[in-house]
Amino acid sequence: MGNDETRFDYHGALVVVETVDDKIVLIHPLGGPERAPASLPSDPCQPGEEPPDAAVRIVREKTGLEVRITREFMTFIQDGTPTGTMCAHGFVASVTGGDLFDDGPEGAARAYSIDDLPEIVPIRVANQRTLQEYLRQRKVF
Repeated sequence: MGNDETRFDYHGALVVVETVDDKIVLIHPLGGPERAPASLPSDPCQPGEEPPDAAVRIVREKTGLEVRITREFMTFIQDGTPTGTMCAHGFVASVTGGDLFDDGPEGAARAYSIDDLPEIVPIRVANQRTLQEYLRQRKVF
């Protein structure tokens, strides 16, 4: 990133979790709008925590699943988050264990086929951007 490295306040991890049956895991934040009720598992990294490690922790905490990071597919700067400017890291992860939460800290976690994904909560712009890029790359490869 060069000089851009000083232009963000924190790192965040956003995770596209792929299941063994080719579904994507999304969470349903409490109070999310009915027309766009979903979110990727995502959060800021803790101080000193590497983004891939944060991604694994975030998925475990928000979905109940254990995962292995398979790749980082994008990094971008997201201005205007509630906690400042984020250097966002988009990861793909595969499920290695655990069970989806019915009532996790941000609501239920569910797996969806690619053709039946609910919309992302409008205020979660970095989530929207990450999922759109994942889907774009998926079509290319």
